[in-house]
Amino acid sequence: MRLVAKADSVAWLCALWAIAGFAGCQPKPATPAPSEVAHSENQHVHHHEAPHGGTLVALGEHVAHIELVLESEEGYLTAYILDGEAENAVRVASRYIPVEISVEGKPSQTLDLFAVSNPLTGETEGNTSEFSGQSDTLKGQSRFRGRVGKVNVRGIDFDGVAFSYPEGTEE
Repeated sequence: MRLVAKADSVAWLCALWAIAGFAGCQPKPATPAPSEVAHSENQHVHHHEAPHGGTLVALGEHVAHIELVLESEEGYLTAYILDGEAENAVRVASRYIPVEISVEGKPSQTLDLFAVSNPLTGETEGNTSEFSGQSDTLKGQSRFRGRVGKVNVRGIDFDGVAFSYPEGTEE
């Protein structure tokens, strides 16, 4: 009698578990977001948006980015130093950043992008995230190749980072 009562109790508990959806089931794993799927399937897929509409050049593995914005009519090139996610400005101590530029059919040259002060943000020469320079070689251009010269961002020196404009180094 006691054995039958135990069996009835077990059957009753199993029925309750089944009704509740627990019988023989393991919890379902959460469905990953599409961005997580892309990261797990291909570790090289990691896209950032340039906040100023320019071209992103990665500095190291998620250390920082330089966003390059070309105003081709006058040949002005502006560089914004951004964090590893290309979302926030990162100030650097440089007074200028050298960028070697090469336009097809013209000799390559080094364009120094000088620190830009901004009284609204408190950025000053030697403590800024924005750099700018002008080159007649870039006037009227929409494409060029380049190499970022020495710049120290977050205590790490970067030198000779190659890129193509407007492609950049982001996927």
